[in-house]
Amino acid sequence: MSAPIDNKKYNSIIKTSHDLFWKFGIRRVTVEEICREASVSKMTFYRFFPNKTAVAKTVIKNIFDNILNDYRKLMAQNIPFEEKVRQQLIMKFEGTKEISAELVKDIYGDPKLEIFAYWESRTNEIMQLVFSDYAQAQKMGWIRKNIRLEFVQYFMNKMGEMASDENLQAFYPSTQDLIMEIANFFFYGIFPRKERDEQ
Repeated sequence: MSAPIDNKKYNSIIKTSHDLFWKFGIRRVTVEEICREASVSKMTFYRFFPNKTAVAKTVIKNIFDNILNDYRKLMAQNIPFEEKVRQQLIMKFEGTKEISAELVKDIYGDPKLEIFAYWESRTNEIMQLVFSDYAQAQKMGWIRKNIRLEFVQYFMNKMGEMASDENLQAFYPSTQDLIMEIANFFFYGIFPRKERDEQ
């Protein structure tokens, strides 16, 4: 069921669900906990959402909608491409604050889950947009001409799997630190190296 965006109880459920999912993952959080933290009754919750999966999908939808909106605004700015990438990293850093290993595991741990399929579809939507922008940037010489964009796209698709790798997670104090390491490694590995270009 759709709900008015200005409905206070609806927004309280969404915000509370976001905060709880980001901290504890989706599986561990119950509808009862969401209702208690959001100060709403279960009857109110079920008036807006049929189950926990539905509210999780709404939370994820809002996140991806905001990411797309912010990304399009950033890419429309009249600033150097490298600065756009730097700001992308800042956006990613802000977006992954307090994300838990449990949430990453819940999303990538079981490909059969409806949440995984939705997350992947939205991720692919963004990746296609980014891939198109990077192809244009490569034509302009802002990305190394000797790197295959197919590899870039493949690596982008693997970033989520890397972030959920328990062996990698063990090296970092938080999941956010690992995500930023992967992002930094990716982004700063695609710029031209002057010493090579001049040879």
